[in-house]
Amino acid sequence: MNNLLQNLTNVGKKILTESGVNDAINEAKIIIKKTLKRTELEFITYPNQEITSKQRKLILRNLIERTKGRPISKIFGFKEFFSNEFVVNKNVLDPRPETELLVELAIKEFFELRERKVSLLELGVGSGCVIISILLSIKKNKVSALGVDISDKALSVADKNIKKFKLEKSLKLKKSDWFSNVRGKFDIIVSNPPYVRTSEIEKLDKEVKLYDPFIALNGGLRGLGCFEKIAREAKCHLQENGIILLEIGFGQINSVKKIFEKMGYKTFLKEKDLQGIIRVVGFKLKKTLKVKAKVLTSNF
Repeated sequence: MNNLLQNLTNVGKKILTESGVNDAINEAKIIIKKTLKRTELEFITYPNQEITSKQRKLILRNLIERTKGRPISKIFGFKEFFSNEFVVNKNVLDPRPETELLVELAIKEFFELRERKVSLLELGVGSGCVIISILLSIKKNKVSALGVDISDKALSVADKNIKKFKLEKSLKLKKSDWFSNVRGKFDIIVSNPPYVRTSEIEKLDKEVKLYDPFIALNGGLRGLGCFEKIAREAKCHLQENGIILLEIGFGQINSVKKIFEKMGYKTFLKEKDLQGIIRVVGFKLKKTLKVKAKVLTSNF
């Protein structure tokens, strides 16, 4: 009787509830479904199916991992983002729902540039979920895309996702500390850079501070260090009328605007997420600003 699916669901709920996990019943169901590789329909239709002792041990092991704060995505190695499932692990930031706004706005900008080949750059590519989601959505052949990251391990994860979605021809990867190894100019630059103050990281939920890479969270003393670097270096890498779209943290809009506008950009977009927080900001170079690019072609 203890090995019936419904009984294990109740056990899972109890374990997660006692460890303080929110929405314990749904998380227990997700963990059990993923462990058994069952669909939602199978889970509902056969609540009294019998589970083997080996399956029970695997389920309990995964439930215990969740009580330690490990996100479900990091237990199973996959995370849904923008209606697709991406490979993730401890070396990349877990994609959040609010980052989907960055993707949506980038797609919208792409459709304003229909008549010619468009070049796209993502700074801090991580798992690749942002730039891959953009490419899958626009379904255009006239796109050249580059994703860069300072982490070899993150680039390895992004490469797995590129192969998963068969984007090897249209999306290239490079190791680069922001623009250090980037050549050429781009129509659209996107980034979800680290923007948490160093002093605030220890205060984050344990599933973030323990299982997301520190380098992907740490925005420096004021949480603005990465924005300063991007603003300073992007001027040499924007096409005429090119744009930068950035995810920012809560309450950072005025500080980030000040950084970019001081560097010769103008703000053309401020978009709120579903919580009413300004989450994405867009910049263009002012027309009067003349920038001498290091290289004039986007051959990556």
